[in-house]
Amino acid sequence: MIMNNLYINSMKKIDMGKFVLLIGKDATEIFDYYNVDQMHGLNRKDAQAEEVDKTKGNGVYIYGWTNYDPRDKKLKAKAPYKPFLFLNKKHFKGDFTDITLVNHEAMHIAILLNNWKIVDKEEDAITQAEEYTNKIVRLLKLDKFTN
Repeated sequence: MIMNNLYINSMKKIDMGKFVLLIGKDATEIFDYYNVDQMHGLNRKDAQAEEVDKTKGNGVYIYGWTNYDPRDKKLKAKAPYKPFLFLNKKHFKGDFTDITLVNHEAMHIAILLNNWKIVDKEEDAITQAEEYTNKIVRLLKLDKFTN
């Protein structure tokens, strides 16, 4: 159930209940949203890189990103610091791979919300990811690729 839609700059924020869906025009918007230059091992400078070359260690390629709110120092994943699922619209191609991207990040958020321990909850986490994917695909009207 969507509780709140809000735009911060061009970032779209949708409260998905247990997490926040953030949709940005590029990878730097996630840093703008949280007003930080770095978090969770990534930084704005690398996110701005025109070229990503892992052999040189420059740049990051952020299709999507799921993690804790950087203000959630105790990693509780609860309001007011809900975890985020970020989608980078710059890398949307307008085909079925957009749905794959959503599903990839939905799997991450399902695992995070299950405290990263899915040994005995694998099927539950995957089912939860499918449910999140279906909601997000409908919200973004990506289901046109399946018709």
